[in-house]
Amino acid sequence: MQATADMNTASLSSRYEALFVLGRIKDDPAQRQILAALQQLADSLVQPRRAGRWWRKPVAPPIRGLYIWGNVGRGKSMLMDLFFEQASVEKKRRIHFHAFMQEIHARMHQLRQEGLDPIAELVHELSQETRLLCFDELQATDVTDATLLFRLFKGLLDAGVTIVSTSNHPPASLYTGGIQRERFAKFIGLIESHMQVMALSSPSDYRQGQIKSLERTYFTPLGEAADAFIANVLERLCENPNPVQDTLSVHGRLTHFKRYDQSIGYFTFHELCETALGSADYLALAKRLKTVILTGIPLLTPEKRNEAKRFVTLIDVLYEHKIKLICTAAAPAQQLYPEGDGSFEFSRTVSRLAEMQSIGYLQG
Repeated sequence: MQATADMNTASLSSRYEALFVLGRIKDDPAQRQILAALQQLADSLVQPRRAGRWWRKPVAPPIRGLYIWGNVGRGKSMLMDLFFEQASVEKKRRIHFHAFMQEIHARMHQLRQEGLDPIAELVHELSQETRLLCFDELQATDVTDATLLFRLFKGLLDAGVTIVSTSNHPPASLYTGGIQRERFAKFIGLIESHMQVMALSSPSDYRQGQIKSLERTYFTPLGEAADAFIANVLERLCENPNPVQDTLSVHGRLTHFKRYDQSIGYFTFHELCETALGSADYLALAKRLKTVILTGIPLLTPEKRNEAKRFVTLIDVLYEHKIKLICTAAAPAQQLYPEGDGSFEFSRTVSRLAEMQSIGYLQG
């Protein structure tokens, strides 16, 4: 068993080294500290869950997970990706925390319909479904979730589920709703006592540096060169080149998209502006992502006034939330929608697209 653990540990370190040799990352001492903790956790996962007498529930080790926090762009998701892919456990799951909570509420609704204690039943189901649960961007914005999160996490940890999460905030600042902060005290205490809390204190925002190093963020015209531009962007920005399929759920509308790393979303113009989406959908997108890659923006004729209106709304939301935009289009922004309903107002969108390409915006 020890040989297996050593092989797992060596492989995790060697994959980090390989990314460095390929020029995909910089060798960062702060990242290596996190990597060492993840290696120890990978070793522990090789061991079976500890249990007491046969009729008792499994008893987990005192430390049952890792909570990694730090500013955006420091490599938290990249490190967790390396760990998750290498973890020698069959039942494992990696999911954005926002999507996880959407799923939890949907499952709780169904369990209430069946007359069951939804949280207790969820703990049982989830602990049977997975031994390792990895979250991107753990945060708490809804005060009504305070009791739910405490009971759910405590139940999972007591059942021996290992939890690894990334967050932009330390546990004490986890709740970002602003009111009734004291209701989250038990949940925060649970994290601090049952998960190893580590700050990724690298001074460099690697993703920001990569974005600023791009020669352009708006590419025209469409075609093979535009496709090659996007391929180059993905290679330079994303530590993990393999996207995961993610979903935005707003008022029952589901928008499926490709997500790279922690906060880069890839969309086509058709997906965002030629389907029945609106400001609420774009707002949900802006809350989930830091960078949006949008491909295939066409020339907008008068017959495409609805698509043009959605595009205007999308750019307004991204601009107001300081989301980085990298896109390909059929023409320069000022030529996209020369006539049609709202074409005069489109000049504001042209102006915002120009500002979103500026160094000042990209550094913000």
